[in-house]
Amino acid sequence: MRMNTVAALIMGSILLAGCESTTGPGGDVGPDGRLYVPNQADSTMYVYDTRTMVRVDSFPIPIAEPHMVEFSHDMAYYYVVGRQPAGRLLKYQASNDSVIATVQVPGAVFPTSLVISHNNDTLYLTDFTLGAGHTHRYDVSGTNFLWRDSILQAGYQTHDIRISPDGRYVVSAGFSSDDITILDLVTGNVQPLTIDSARSGFNPVSNVYGPYGVLIDRNGTRAILACSKGVDQLRIIDLVNLTILDSIVIPVSNTGNADRNGPTYMVISPDNNIVFVTNFLDNTVSVVRLSTREVLTTIPFETPRPFGIAMSEDGSRVYVSCTNIRPARGRVYVIDADKYTKIDSVEVGSEPFGLVWMPL
Repeated sequence: MRMNTVAALIMGSILLAGCESTTGPGGDVGPDGRLYVPNQADSTMYVYDTRTMVRVDSFPIPIAEPHMVEFSHDMAYYYVVGRQPAGRLLKYQASNDSVIATVQVPGAVFPTSLVISHNNDTLYLTDFTLGAGHTHRYDVSGTNFLWRDSILQAGYQTHDIRISPDGRYVVSAGFSSDDITILDLVTGNVQPLTIDSARSGFNPVSNVYGPYGVLIDRNGTRAILACSKGVDQLRIIDLVNLTILDSIVIPVSNTGNADRNGPTYMVISPDNNIVFVTNFLDNTVSVVRLSTREVLTTIPFETPRPFGIAMSEDGSRVYVSCTNIRPARGRVYVIDADKYTKIDSVEVGSEPFGLVWMPL
């Protein structure tokens, strides 16, 4: 049940008294906003006031393994995807956190990530199965929530999908086939692109790079791929000319060829230059300067397995969800984006993978 305003204020006071959250050294407050944290293992949503990092709401999510959450661009609705074969999607009314629609993913699709078009009428969904990958499209205009069609793509096991700031490109990464698929919403073209110019073809192979997370820069011209296999790199792609621009090695101590060993998810600063990237099994976040292609620092975490990452609109705070190891509860850390230091943390539910920051 959703807490009312009075109850939320009372709960906030209790949590502060119990030292669930400080507000950083010197009592610093964060930007006005809300942080939504779905907890996969216990199917709950926690909501935090990011000025104080006090939990102001919590409620059950009525699907199995809620993995990622995404808001529409008009902030009227948000969507939650359940990470399991033939999983389910939920559509929420953002004003009162109520479920207004649910759909079953068609077939044996293994959904993990989603994005919404800038006109708020289409949802694009990934497919993390080993078979030939598809991007699934849903009509989400108004209160609708209907499967529309599927776009065949070259990638296998697409885990993440992003849309460019101008709304033109939808980019998804093929983890098992070391490629990406670029959907141009202006021309309608679907373009596969291998992320290693020395390789050709798009059949599933023993992957070398394992592109797992996708970031599109604020100009909408470059895609950055978090390659989480043994190479542990960020690969930079020119979306306009469809070329590989560069790669940046991310140093991780947990070496080897394990899935999600290194780079996993990313956010980028408002000046389009500093990238924060989670390294899931290395228990760190790397801070990378794109202009010089260097790793500025590495931030360690006491609670293991940093995965999801979000940034406030003003770029002052970065939020990292550490899933921990079940049955232990997860934790969300707050990073000062200018000083690259942890300034706060709060305990959340079990296995918080995705999270999203939204302005008030």
